[in-house]
Amino acid sequence: MNEKPTYELDKILSSVEPEHFNRYRNEEDTDSQISVSEFFNRYIGSYGLQLSDVIRQSDIPANYAYGILNGNRTNPSRDRVIALCIACHMNLTDTNRALKTAGLSPLYSKVSRDAAIIIMINKCEYDIGIINEFLYGHNLNILSTSSNKEA
Repeated sequence: MNEKPTYELDKILSSVEPEHFNRYRNEEDTDSQISVSEFFNRYIGSYGLQLSDVIRQSDIPANYAYGILNGNRTNPSRDRVIALCIACHMNLTDTNRALKTAGLSPLYSKVSRDAAIIIMINKCEYDIGIINEFLYGHNLNILSTSSNKEA
């Protein structure tokens, strides 16, 4: 499964010479096999984010969030991955990449709860509390990030 959008791959392919196809394929295969912790750490590093800020803003218990980001928690819930994406201020494309990397379904506009989250992400609302208020106000399940609730 490739994590880059098709338009991005098409752009890359437009400059690949036939004799370099194997190098292209190997690079893409490597990108598609990273762990969720690698994905987040690359993202956090490339955008110069502070790990402590991301964890605090995610509303996930710190020990659990650090476990996801250091690779000790390999199967985080969908809500916790979404919360980390929101804390990283990811756009919809990157959020869906993170979900796919974690082996979870991407946000889908035909699902009411997902549509509400998509709206908030598209409006650059990156406060979990405000997003949960929006979800709750529309009788949708809030993002479950606390340790006593699994999503």
